[in-house]
Amino acid sequence: MFEENNVVRGTFEEINVDLGLDIHRRDRFDPVPELRALMAKGPMAVLGVEDAPEGRTAWLAAGYDEIRQVLGSDKFSSKLLYRGTAAGFIFPGFLTQYDPPEHTRLRRMVTGPFAIRRIQGFRPQVEKVVEATLDDIETTGGPVDFVPRFGWPIATTVTCDFVGIPRDDQVELSRALHASRAERSGKRRLAAGNKFWAYMNQVVTRTRRDPGDDLFGVVVREHGDEITDAELIGVAAFVMGAGGDQVARFLAAGAWLMVEEPEQFALLRERPDTVPDWLDEVVRYITSDEKTTPRVALEDVHISGCPIKAGDTVTPSFLAANRWNFPGPDDRFDITRGKPAHVAFGHGIHHCLGRSLAELVFRVAIPALAHRFPTLRLAEPDREVKLGRPPFNVEALRLNW
Repeated sequence: MFEENNVVRGTFEEINVDLGLDIHRRDRFDPVPELRALMAKGPMAVLGVEDAPEGRTAWLAAGYDEIRQVLGSDKFSSKLLYRGTAAGFIFPGFLTQYDPPEHTRLRRMVTGPFAIRRIQGFRPQVEKVVEATLDDIETTGGPVDFVPRFGWPIATTVTCDFVGIPRDDQVELSRALHASRAERSGKRRLAAGNKFWAYMNQVVTRTRRDPGDDLFGVVVREHGDEITDAELIGVAAFVMGAGGDQVARFLAAGAWLMVEEPEQFALLRERPDTVPDWLDEVVRYITSDEKTTPRVALEDVHISGCPIKAGDTVTPSFLAANRWNFPGPDDRFDITRGKPAHVAFGHGIHHCLGRSLAELVFRVAIPALAHRFPTLRLAEPDREVKLGRPPFNVEALRLNW
């Protein structure tokens, strides 16, 4: 990959996958200068051009309205981009990789368990999980790494309970899920992934025989003849990945932000009525998933005056939009801001299926942490908090109180 006249050229794989990740690294909570530079070019910017005759263009959507236009349009496909190339390959049950009408059929069947009333009824269970986790941290005593002791236990336990994974199996399954994403060895990631999928297959078989009141059971009872085992396993794995990974990353980042902004979180603890929309601002500022997979243009289309050709890709940058969509340069964290517009949960038909569950966890866990540990601080203030590759990944967070 090389740069000529400010246009990055390379294979579509390098531009969409490698460069797309690199520009979404973080400078603590903030976008890195490379993304800031693209944001300065406007709501649509050229990410790169395929180094080939009649090379396709890879675009970056950095504006709030532009991202909503792309994600809300049937002129773009979300089918899996394998190493940057539209391969048309779909993992069964992974909703983000489907286009209508297949997406419409599958999403309709799995929406029921996420109904607001059902999620609200799940709140007492979430509160128990959060309190038990904080009790464990307090009993252990500081300093404590809040990634494995706060983020992961809450996220994985709540998600496993919601999906229908028995408590006796949750620790081992959570380890397999985490290893399938975090292990540096490819063989170990593959082995952990195979273990995870094998277990999910057993759960589906068991649920077909005796459906309960969890996600699996609700879908099987209401749509058992319409959904295949492969799709059901995929949906559960998809929800487990989102709940176990994304929610855990957000909680760890939220604990770090609480340490960095103690005065603002004191408002949440002492005067919650003055910051009714605090969660939207925390979600906007953290943006734990900086971007979504590139969308492939199915036909020529113009967005903000930019000519997107059929075959071009557009990468929606949630981080850019959530920082760029303010009058002037004021994108700092402000818990009193009010209800900011953001796209942290996506938009359109692929809007986050589990948003209501994730927000419930955040609304319970973050204030509980602020109340339980009002003096939370970095155990090693002179040591930089280490971040992994995107999506926003706090690798370790040793805190004391």
